[in-house]
Amino acid sequence: MSIKRAVHGPKVEHSLSSLFAKQSQVSSSNTKPTNTAPNEFENEVREQCKSGRISLKEAQKYFDDLISSKDTATIDTFNHLFSSVAQLKSHNTAFSMYRRLNYAGVGPSLYTLNILVSCCCHLRSIKHGFCVLGEIMKRGFEPTLVTFSTLLKGMCLEGKVADAVELFDKMSERGLRGDVVLYGILINGLCKIRETGVAIELHRRMRNENIKGNVMHYGMIIDSLCKDGNLRNALKMFDEMVGEGITPDVIVYTSLINGFLSKGSLKRAVSFVSEMLDRGIFPDVVTYNLLIHGFCEWKLWKDAVCLFQRMVDEGISPNEVTYSILIDCVSKEGRIKEAYEIFEVMVKQGKEPGLYAYNSLLNGLCLLGKMEDAMKLYQLMVDRNIEHNDVTYNMLIHGYCKAEKIDEAIRLFQEMKSKGLKPTATTYNILMRALFREGRTETAKETFNEIHLSGQSPSFPTYIILLNGLCKRGLIEEAMDHFQSLKKKKFKPDIKVFCMLLEGLCQASRLEEARQLFDEISEVGIDPDIIAYNILINGFCKKGMLLEASKLLTQMEERGCKPDAITFNTVIQGFLTKNEVDKAMEHLKLMRERNFVPNEAVTSLLLHLALADSKYLSIIMSLPSVSKDNLFPEKSEKMRKRKAK
Repeated sequence: MSIKRAVHGPKVEHSLSSLFAKQSQVSSSNTKPTNTAPNEFENEVREQCKSGRISLKEAQKYFDDLISSKDTATIDTFNHLFSSVAQLKSHNTAFSMYRRLNYAGVGPSLYTLNILVSCCCHLRSIKHGFCVLGEIMKRGFEPTLVTFSTLLKGMCLEGKVADAVELFDKMSERGLRGDVVLYGILINGLCKIRETGVAIELHRRMRNENIKGNVMHYGMIIDSLCKDGNLRNALKMFDEMVGEGITPDVIVYTSLINGFLSKGSLKRAVSFVSEMLDRGIFPDVVTYNLLIHGFCEWKLWKDAVCLFQRMVDEGISPNEVTYSILIDCVSKEGRIKEAYEIFEVMVKQGKEPGLYAYNSLLNGLCLLGKMEDAMKLYQLMVDRNIEHNDVTYNMLIHGYCKAEKIDEAIRLFQEMKSKGLKPTATTYNILMRALFREGRTETAKETFNEIHLSGQSPSFPTYIILLNGLCKRGLIEEAMDHFQSLKKKKFKPDIKVFCMLLEGLCQASRLEEARQLFDEISEVGIDPDIIAYNILINGFCKKGMLLEASKLLTQMEERGCKPDAITFNTVIQGFLTKNEVDKAMEHLKLMRERNFVPNEAVTSLLLHLALADSKYLSIIMSLPSVSKDNLFPEKSEKMRKRKAK
């Protein structure tokens, strides 16, 4: 089934009933069949229904009275009650009433059955909606555009948009011409499932049938295009709408503002506000919230606050979202005092701060290391029955870890679990990183094992933290075991993982395994980077394997990885330490050709070499970082003291 069939296809004149069954003889073409004139009581019922003030209890009482009356009420009066009950969203009650109506021998009209189709759609039971359609045809009624529009809406509400479009295609083939409402239902459904292209084609077909769209149609398509990131076509659709003489509303402009903000174009988004005002269209709270968030994303918190003030001055009441965005923005900038002031204004204005607002303030305090204040705010949340979530605990745990108060972090971790909150990958990562940093390796390993026990699988970042921690603590054997486990789980190790393990193996003097692991990098399709080469070269040099280090330096250049100052310093220092001066001088020459400068350790070794053998003095003096002051520091110090006198 192709979702695009509805856009094209010939129209053939047929009865609509033939879509589902053989055409029945039509008993009446009117939605409200003509009955005897209503009596006084019926008129009272109708007036009450029309007022919109009727309650469900009153509607049921009226129905009971009508159904038990000796004089059979008109179906139109019953329809008034059905309509009121449906508007009260008591859709099951409407079906119960219909069953009693049938039992009493009162025949429904098409209007009655259309109400029942609508009830099925609101109950998200389109299957029963089609059953009612069968009832319509069984009773000899011909389904109308209202019937099918309601069914299509129900199908879209259940996410069966493709089926709805296919039904529309069948309707079109049999000559039923859609109206602005029906097209709107389908366009809305298609936009919600991101079939914007099909929605636009339906929009074009609608125009070809001389059905003029409205601001809602254009607004839905423009919003969908903006969410797709297709701003160019969104602006084209906007221009088309204006060209059709349709005035854009605040919703259309807000969609465009959101689209451009999502692309990071703050300036263009702000320009729409001026355009809106020129047209006499005023931003609403949603528009302002988007713009304030945009300024915050650009770290323009002062501008965000000014926009907030302008919003208030224009008589638009900020909602909880507005305050929460500002609190989050100002807190992240470390302006806790201002964040608290906004928080207090929010409370004074009668807006109860929600979890997001509290979490934003907590995050700011934790980032500044003000854990005592953070815990006071946390207690305030408890006192006000604000439910915490994993984000709340993650921020507090991270705050205590930063403050090197690991025991407090562990206490909160245990409290989090006792309250039925499941730690996330972020929770475990924060705690494990801190435990390894503090040297509490066994607890870090236990925390990692707990992930499996909780029914979760460690994430790739979690494995990186584990491998890094184990390598730095000299537990290379365990690290390599976990590395093998990582590969079995189909995670693809990146160059950072290989570098961690290379360094661990080199520190453990397991150079042969390090070389094998280095070769594996290329085997899995990754090019070793400068860091990987430098780690292994350093490992070889420390072990006195200078020939291997020199060969690796040559190899890296052949493979297009250029050595840096660290590479040359490592190799030169290795040769000098082993008193292989000629080799050191060769590499020093290569280093100079690339305009790299020896580091302090190499310079010190070179100076000692120059003092021991003057034949190297001219070479060393030509280095950019070497001067007479470096060579004769004691003499230079005496000269400086004389000048000072």
